[in-house]
Amino acid sequence: MTAATLVRQLRHKASRDASLPFRIRLSKGLRYLRELATARVYLRSLQRVGARVRTLGRPRLLPDGHIEIGDDVVLRSVMVPVELGTGHRGRLVIGDKVSINYGTSIFAQHAITIGDRVRIGPFVSIADTDFHDAHDRNKRPDGLAIHIDDDAWIGTRALILKGIRIGKGAIVAAGSVVTRDVAPFAVVAGVPAKVVRTLDRDKFVPQDTP
Repeated sequence: MTAATLVRQLRHKASRDASLPFRIRLSKGLRYLRELATARVYLRSLQRVGARVRTLGRPRLLPDGHIEIGDDVVLRSVMVPVELGTGHRGRLVIGDKVSINYGTSIFAQHAITIGDRVRIGPFVSIADTDFHDAHDRNKRPDGLAIHIDDDAWIGTRALILKGIRIGKGAIVAAGSVVTRDVAPFAVVAGVPAKVVRTLDRDKFVPQDTP
């Protein structure tokens, strides 16, 4: 990140928090700078880390394959670490303005793609593999790619199974187990997850930076 970009970002935040007491604004500014700095240290082993990525606490990384993170991503490991991992040939790609909460585990044996502005709640599990063969416990089966499209929301403790596509703007309710594709702007809930309503895409407004 260039110095000019950092200054612009700080000015934007200062303008947004202008009504807060100076002490609180100063504390938030220093915390923001610390989160930027720790991200560069904690994520240095990854293949790509975009601009203004922040880490709150230290994530746990298992980067045997390829992991890349877009711009303005936030990894919140404040209570339990976020886990990001790949198999030897796995590929995990996280888009811009994505927020991943504490305790979430994402593992790509084959491929997981997370689009822009996706929100992932605490203790979510996303894995494109069953990890162990039913007959040979020492064999790890091949993965089936997972795609989470732009602006999707994944609720607390949801489980996303292999081979799933979650459409743009879809919402997965807390505690759901997703066993089949989710259509764009659908809201799903339950075990297994089923459609409980469909959002009006004409009223959809993309979320700002997390």
